[in-house]
Amino acid sequence: MNEPIRTQWEIRCAFNGFCKQTLKHEAMNAHRDTERQQSREITFSDLSPQEEN
Repeated sequence: MNEPIRTQWEIRCAFNGFCKQTLKHEAMNAHRDTERQQSREITFSDLSPQEEN
């Protein structure tokens, strides 16, 4: 198979794009996990006296 020879610049650009996409998805995952955790947590001030015990 004849693949075109990639220049160092093209390889660097491809790697840069891969890194940016990976960081974007990791940020989205962290944001989703934080929202999920906050939806499950209840502050002490919101608890009734019975629930505190």
